[in-house]
Amino acid sequence: MKKISIYVSVFCLFSVITGLLVSNLLKARVREPTYPIKRHIQYAFTLRNQTNCVIKDAEFWTYAPVKQTAIQRCAAIESSHPYRLISDESGNQILHFTFNDFPPFATKIITIRADLLLSERPNPTPVHDTQLFLRQEKYIESDDPDLRRIAQKLKDSRPVKTAEKIFQWVSGNVQYAGYLSDNRGALYALRHKEGDCTEFMHLFVALCRAAGTPARCIGGYITGKNAALKPGGYHNWAEFYHDGAWQICDPQNRVFMKNNSNYIAMRMIEESPDNPMLEFNRFRFKGAGLKVKMNT
Repeated sequence: MKKISIYVSVFCLFSVITGLLVSNLLKARVREPTYPIKRHIQYAFTLRNQTNCVIKDAEFWTYAPVKQTAIQRCAAIESSHPYRLISDESGNQILHFTFNDFPPFATKIITIRADLLLSERPNPTPVHDTQLFLRQEKYIESDDPDLRRIAQKLKDSRPVKTAEKIFQWVSGNVQYAGYLSDNRGALYALRHKEGDCTEFMHLFVALCRAAGTPARCIGGYITGKNAALKPGGYHNWAEFYHDGAWQICDPQNRVFMKNNSNYIAMRMIEESPDNPMLEFNRFRFKGAGLKVKMNT
């Protein structure tokens, strides 16, 4: 009986130790998010009443940096004017400014500052439903037969290799046509072999989705230092989901899974019914006679 008791005790102790080791190993494998790089950005808008009448209940909306992505965390936002912060289901942050009485011929300059924490290495970002990033949607015609045919040719047994092949194909087959004022979509880029950064982005995302690799669209700016953002610097790129994190791909600039901390996400370009910006990239306003521009 004593031997049996000793064996039971040893077995129990062994089980406890094994459980602790396994628990510690699992914890070690789950890397805590880290954002070691600090960066400060600012940008401004000029709002002008072009009429000789008071504008009642003028409104202005613009994006602040996305709250958190695999490589970015927005630590603080400051503004020269009071605002209401609106967050949508995609993680976007929208600043809503209201002016009850905007005087005739008056001008207001709204300046926004943000402190960011960035990471060169993508942090783990769990996705609860990857199907959301595999579906066809406006400008991302991933169910089109011609597009699917190319996606299947580029598909590899390794998802990251599939994304790389798609990146190389888009970068090598689509020519930059300069800035286009309206979105034209993935099929336009596929058929005309041209577009601006938006078409490069849409085609990459559509081909990834057609090949079974989750992908999404991002809008923002590229800067490797503290910066004052300018309207001409606005840029679109893509991300695909691999190894538990969103990975950056910028086919127009031929950047694949590198220079991560240079990409400042201002907009997750996803269908979101609770986003008051609709399809506006940088800002939106309301008020008869009101004119708005982003400062250069």
